[in-house]
Amino acid sequence: MFIMIKRILIYVMVISLPLFLFITIIDPFGLLWLAPLKGLETSSIMPRSNEVNITPPYLLEDNDMELFAHYVDSLWSGRDLELPLPPEIEQRLALPAQALYLSVRSEGRRLAEFWSVEGTTAEALASLVAQATNALSSEQLASVDLLELSLCHTFVHHHLDDPASRSVLLSNIHRGVRGMEIIYRNKVVERYAPTYLVASNRSFVRLVELFREKYQLSEKVFNRNAQLFSFQAEQVLVFLEDRPRAILMERGNRYIPPEAVTPHNLKQFLDLSGKWLANNIHDDGRMTYKYWPASASESTANNMIRQWMATTALIRFGRAEMNPEILHLAEKNIQYNLDNFYREENGFGLIEYGNQVKLGAVALAALAILEHPERERWQKEEEALQRTIEHLWNEDGSLTSFYLPAGDMRFQNFYPGEALLYWAFLYEREPDPKLLDRFMKSFKYYRQWHLNPQNRNPAFIPWHTQAYYLIWQQTGNPELADFILEMNDWLLPVQEWSETPLYRDTSGRFYDPGRPFGPPHSSSTGVYLEGLIDAYSLAIEMGDSTGAENYRQAIIRGLRSVMQLQFADEVDMFYISPAMRSYVEGGIRTTVYDNEIRCDNVQHNVMAALKIVNVFEENDYLPAD
Repeated sequence: MFIMIKRILIYVMVISLPLFLFITIIDPFGLLWLAPLKGLETSSIMPRSNEVNITPPYLLEDNDMELFAHYVDSLWSGRDLELPLPPEIEQRLALPAQALYLSVRSEGRRLAEFWSVEGTTAEALASLVAQATNALSSEQLASVDLLELSLCHTFVHHHLDDPASRSVLLSNIHRGVRGMEIIYRNKVVERYAPTYLVASNRSFVRLVELFREKYQLSEKVFNRNAQLFSFQAEQVLVFLEDRPRAILMERGNRYIPPEAVTPHNLKQFLDLSGKWLANNIHDDGRMTYKYWPASASESTANNMIRQWMATTALIRFGRAEMNPEILHLAEKNIQYNLDNFYREENGFGLIEYGNQVKLGAVALAALAILEHPERERWQKEEEALQRTIEHLWNEDGSLTSFYLPAGDMRFQNFYPGEALLYWAFLYEREPDPKLLDRFMKSFKYYRQWHLNPQNRNPAFIPWHTQAYYLIWQQTGNPELADFILEMNDWLLPVQEWSETPLYRDTSGRFYDPGRPFGPPHSSSTGVYLEGLIDAYSLAIEMGDSTGAENYRQAIIRGLRSVMQLQFADEVDMFYISPAMRSYVEGGIRTTVYDNEIRCDNVQHNVMAALKIVNVFEENDYLPAD
């Protein structure tokens, strides 16, 4: 038996040794069996060198769109073009088609998408139309109302073994301006147009992950066999109407210039934002916390600080509009929040979510109640919430951040400022020397705390600015005024503004990549604007013309940024179906490359805009330098 087993092992070794040597020589990295090719599709590909940087000598411009719309419509309808094209457009159409993308849409829904790289740009456009005509049913073709085009150019190879080159491609700042092409073993497997990244709300990193999952490739195998290219594109929407229209886009949207920040446009921005808040109160009084336009779905996440602040924004908007229906929605929302998240313990009013009771949630719930015209209805709850804030106040002026977990002092840049803001509004309505004494002890404590370089953070500033400005208006205390100006002067350099930005649609946001203050976010811009308009008002009242002008310019720049982020019309909602637009219209995207809508994206900017509309005069809307 032993001899037989030995003979079998020798036989296996003799047979397998040549195969082993063959695989070792031909495929030393084991890629033939590590990288399954099942499902990979061969696609046409223009030869791509390691560095391809072909920018057409002429790119389509806004003034080309009227005739370009007629040209594309004539291709789609099969009619002859009635008007001659100018030489510039003819020149663009005669260039080789590096890659062209077409998405065919009906009421926002993508029916199909196609790529072409054959021949000239004109021939590729004709090929795309032919592909769509052959692929769609007659019923689908009859429903098409929008063509989404990307005329791709300026391909750049990103080396996967070079961290710097790889990070340039995978950085979010390029999402929606650049698209991505993945070549695997000299086959074009996937291309993603810039507008696809916008509409799908997917990052380059996520698209690579999905590619690897689809073809069952490990990261190691992918990196050895794949080439990644990014590319730019002229992004065009063609509306198929009786008189066709075309819109040239940047990052799936239109650029909002600083001169677009006018009283009329700001009021329109405010009205749309308030409309979003109202539309997102459900029948039971619940407010949408987070919505994903790309998937037309609502998140199950929640945050009661943001929810209660959104309630306050809805109340302020309803009062400004003198609209009882909106105030009724806010009433339903307050009741829903109390019914589901409020409880009392030992006489303390608590807002509990996720086994936590945050000082900020308690304070902002009290503020929402205080601001509603039916405040008396929830007097018992507000008084219990007041007792909780007092319980969390310490004799040195500090405020404990949490009731649960007890003694937790995290988030000192946020929660104490939110509590002081409630106290400031309460003192404005009901002056109480004891309350003022506690407030001023906290002011002195947190002034020293914030000025410690280890603690200094932009997030602290807007909450404390608003609270201190309200008390300054009541007391005229110069220490409050001095600290407001000191804080906001320090904040200004955090705002992005440059004569030569990488992408102009990011200008005006508050983000400093050189300091660890967190990623850019529209809610951050909104809350900074809430504080800056108070700092501007203070500077005006104190005769500080230089400070006032600095704050004014920062406000105009910030408004430009958030106006860029609003879902305002058919262009930035080109991928949203009419049935879902009530969840989207007026909403504020998180960033130019992330279309997620969170309730605080909207509420902070509503409250900032309400103040600015009331404070700014006509000449205050002059564009920022």
